[in-house]
Amino acid sequence: MYIAIKGTVFDVSHNQAAYGVGKGYHVFVGKDASRALGKSSLKPEDTSPDISWDYSTLTEKQLKVLDDWFTFFSNRYNIVGHVSDLPIKKKT
Repeated sequence: MYIAIKGTVFDVSHNQAAYGVGKGYHVFVGKDASRALGKSSLKPEDTSPDISWDYSTLTEKQLKVLDDWFTFFSNRYNIVGHVSDLPIKKKT
């Protein structure tokens, strides 16, 4: 099971209790979950694969939350790749 944050893909397979099918954070599996993580959201409108990668509209506070999640994942899960075709929008 993989989750991407800001285009970096993490292997969360060993944490079935959190990310397994039917578990609370399974909504993040198989996509770049940057938007939802930055917003601390499990809402379908934030976890939809069509927009889940787009964090360009996050506030500075939400970007800090996203960076904290990135650090959390980096310290706990192996990086297995990078998403190369995301149309990532940078905050201007």
